[in-house]
Amino acid sequence: MNTIICPSGTRPGILYGLSKVHKAVIDNIPSLRPILSAINTPAYKLAKFLVPILAPLTTNVYTVKDSFSFAKEVVSFDSNLCMASLDVESLFTNIPLDETITNCINDLCGNNNKFGKFDKKDLFDLVKSASYESSFIFDNQLYRQIDGVAMGSPLGPSLANAFLCHYEKTWLDDCPVAFKPVVYKRYVDDVFTLFSSPTHVQLFVNYLNSKHQNIKFTSEIEKNNEFSFLDIKITRNVNTNNLVTSVYRKPTFSGVFSNFDSFIPEVYKKGLIFTLLFRCFSICSDQLTFNTEVDSLKAVLKKNSYPIGFIDKCVNIFLNKINIPKVDCYDVPKKELLVVIPFIGKLSLKLRTRLQSAFKVLPQCKVKVIFQSTCRLSSFFRFKDVIPKSLRSNLVYKFSCGSCNATYYGKTIRHFKVRASEHIGLTPLTGKRVKNPKLSAILDHHLLTNHIASFDDFKVLSTETNEFRLLIKESLLIARDKPQLNNNIYSVPLKLFN
Repeated sequence: MNTIICPSGTRPGILYGLSKVHKAVIDNIPSLRPILSAINTPAYKLAKFLVPILAPLTTNVYTVKDSFSFAKEVVSFDSNLCMASLDVESLFTNIPLDETITNCINDLCGNNNKFGKFDKKDLFDLVKSASYESSFIFDNQLYRQIDGVAMGSPLGPSLANAFLCHYEKTWLDDCPVAFKPVVYKRYVDDVFTLFSSPTHVQLFVNYLNSKHQNIKFTSEIEKNNEFSFLDIKITRNVNTNNLVTSVYRKPTFSGVFSNFDSFIPEVYKKGLIFTLLFRCFSICSDQLTFNTEVDSLKAVLKKNSYPIGFIDKCVNIFLNKINIPKVDCYDVPKKELLVVIPFIGKLSLKLRTRLQSAFKVLPQCKVKVIFQSTCRLSSFFRFKDVIPKSLRSNLVYKFSCGSCNATYYGKTIRHFKVRASEHIGLTPLTGKRVKNPKLSAILDHHLLTNHIASFDDFKVLSTETNEFRLLIKESLLIARDKPQLNNNIYSVPLKLFN
């Protein structure tokens, strides 16, 4: 367990905003949805560990798994009822953490004082540690969140769903029959409802808004026998007296996908078409609606420079897969080996073929090669704060002596300032000289030559989340540049160059 949840080389979260382009613009400024990038924060691993523990509390008879399952369910509802949706205003930031955590622990433990191997108090402290007082950077300032949860935090969806799941059954059971919804289905903070009369919608909203001071609902009613929920368009067919589902696209939908001329592998272009076709097939309730959606999809893809022959080929492959019965295979599943390589054109495709051929000697394994772009649009337009160099971790660094040409390459999974301070014999917090410094080639060079070393002499060369790949990067740099201060030839043996 310690290897899973113990933090090392952590950093503060990064808060940024994503524009709500479908919302109203006020004073030429679009509203923003706050998102917290919580990867590698002190409580990140602990939060990931707690997510499956809280999972049983996040679903009930009223929750919807995804839009695909809801599309299959909604066609069975009574089409004579009034369709409406409810939306919880700012659910994530408004849920009371203390109350939510207490409810979760009580629901998990019941009348017992233990849940599995955890005492009730210990489990409460773990959830509280993973969700309370998270620090983050915004506009180069450090902040601390004192209540609510942020979108982007691993525990955010779990706590938000658990909070509503705890209360909504009681709220619905106690709701007056006069305006109680016939159907109530919720996906996180979006609720689909069916009422006997349109006048019941506002009465039900007023009732819910009186149940908890932190939670406020808004509503929207169907228009012209049509209604949208998630990415599903629900239409009342007055001729057949049933509900028909199709793909819903917001008015702000631009129709822009990865262009066919983009510098990406062809398999990714096919994957895009297969994904969009699967979405249409899973959401559309009948063949006629599916055919209409496919025609619309073809028109959009053509605008993104996709050849009609290429599109038709993908459509035929998809239809053959869903129409031909799948034969069950009882072979032992192969172990999947994941290899990530940069995409630089035909050379990368040839390398993939050679890798897959090389591993044919291991019939129990299957190599899956994933291409990664070396240059992304986000690298030119940064919208997140940059973590200060001193707080960065999991990196390869270079030391260059300011008084001579001596260099040193190293790696660290801890904070960069901590490791750099060890090299120059200083404490990272106060910057004072350490009485008994750790052994370091850089410090030895500093003492022998009387050259002054400082934090500015260190430069970050590369980052890597996997420690073994970090060692490989360090070894490759040492083998290439042969820095004078490195005593070792490499950190990990490079068999390829022997």
